[in-house]
Amino acid sequence: MKNYYLLLVLCISIFSINNLQAQFCPPIGFSNSDSLFFFYDSGTIPCGNRPQTIQVDGSEFTLMECENTYSIYDLTSGSPISNINSFTADFGIGTCEYTNGNLTQETLSINQVDQVLNSTRVFPNPLLSGNNLHLVFDSYIQGKGNIFNITGKKVLSFEIDNLSRKQLDVSSLSNGVYLMQLDAGASTITKKVIIMK
Repeated sequence: MKNYYLLLVLCISIFSINNLQAQFCPPIGFSNSDSLFFFYDSGTIPCGNRPQTIQVDGSEFTLMECENTYSIYDLTSGSPISNINSFTADFGIGTCEYTNGNLTQETLSINQVDQVLNSTRVFPNPLLSGNNLHLVFDSYIQGKGNIFNITGKKVLSFEIDNLSRKQLDVSSLSNGVYLMQLDAGASTITKKVIIMK
């Protein structure tokens, strides 16, 4: 039986790694006013999944160069970026705010928040050893979570503070089946979690 669970954990981990690509905001982005430069973690978003155009303050920037770890967009219509140290880029599916080259906020629509929550991966699940559960979201998200035992008693609470990944220390929980509730804005989902240490 344990071999079956180990295989399941391995499959969940592979699935989770492959689905990290859904996050749309590159972690680093800067401008020289006429061009945008975005840097990605290797293997996260293939060039074919990156937008062809990006809007900043009503100006349009078009993809000119795309490699595994970066993309370059050049101004094709509108005015150059007035404040290159702080700008918000509209990627078409949401906006990404950059300050001094670093991603400071990723804003999703209500439907996108629903999608992010529904695609949340929890692993290893079942937890067979160790004390940490890992949550992976398809995008940066702001919210909170609670874990309940089978009698409905809240046994753990945590915050999700604009993160795309969250590690939970569940060392205080005994073996059993739990329900994890995740809330972000008006969206809520529940995931079953099994601890079998």
